[in-house]
Amino acid sequence: MNTVPKVTPCDCHLHTDNSFDSETPAERLAERARELKINYIAITDHCDILEWSDENIARSNAQAAELNEKYSDLTVLRGIELGEPLQAPEQTSIALNLCEYDFILCSLHNIANEEDFYFLHPDRQQAQELIRRYFDELLETVRWNRFDSLAHFTYPLRYITDRDGVQVDMARYKPVIREILATLAANGKALEINTSGLRSPTGFLLPTVEYIREFRELGGRYITLGSDAHVPEHMAVGMREGIAAAKQAGFDCATVFINRQPVEIPL
Repeated sequence: MNTVPKVTPCDCHLHTDNSFDSETPAERLAERARELKINYIAITDHCDILEWSDENIARSNAQAAELNEKYSDLTVLRGIELGEPLQAPEQTSIALNLCEYDFILCSLHNIANEEDFYFLHPDRQQAQELIRRYFDELLETVRWNRFDSLAHFTYPLRYITDRDGVQVDMARYKPVIREILATLAANGKALEINTSGLRSPTGFLLPTVEYIREFRELGGRYITLGSDAHVPEHMAVGMREGIAAAKQAGFDCATVFINRQPVEIPL
C-alpha cells in the first residue's frame, strides 16, 4: 500500500532533524516535495510539551520560513506538532508564544502519567482501559481548542492493534468518540488523515474512513493530509488512499493553514 499518487496537493505532517526522532534536514524535505510536485508542505517538528527544546522549535520555524522564501513553486508552512498540551499548561503557553506559526497540529502520544504508547505492551484488558483514558484526555484537549488540526486520531491502535495484535472493542468508546468529533466540527477545527499506518504490514489510516465520515456527518468542514514522514522517502506515501478516504467520506477539498487561517485545496 506504499503508493505515491502522481499529484499530491499537500503534506502537512513532516519532521526534520529538529525533531528527536528524525535526521532529515528541512531542505531535503523541500527538495523531495519539489520532486513529487507537491504544492504545500508543513514542517511540524515535535513539541512534546513535557520534554521539548525551544531552540529546536525556533530553528524549525526559521528554516521553514527561509525555504518558503527560497522556492517559488513550493509553499513551506511554519508548523508545529504540539503534543500533550494539557499536561503542562505553562510550557504550552511558552511554546505557542515562541514563534509565529502557520499551522498548529495537536497530538496525544501518551496519556497523563504514562509513557508513549510506542513503549507500552498491554494485554487486552489493560489496553481497553488505556484507550478509555486516551479518549477522555483527547476530549479535554479538543475542548481546549488552541490548535488547527487534530493529528492521528486513534493513535494507540498503531501499536496496540497493528504492532502487537491486541484486538480492542472500539464500540464501547462510541459516545466519547462522537463527542470528540462533534467538538472538533463545532469549533471549526480540522481532522487529520494520517497515512503513516499504511507503512506498516497490516496497514490502516489514522483514523479509518468510518471516523472521517462521522466527522463529516457531524458538520466537520476541514481535513488535513499528513504522511508523518521522518525521512524523505516517506513523504506522501499512502496519500492516494488518504485522498480516496476523504472523498469516500464526502470531502472534496483538503485544507492547509496559512497564518492560522484555513485554505481549501480541491482534491
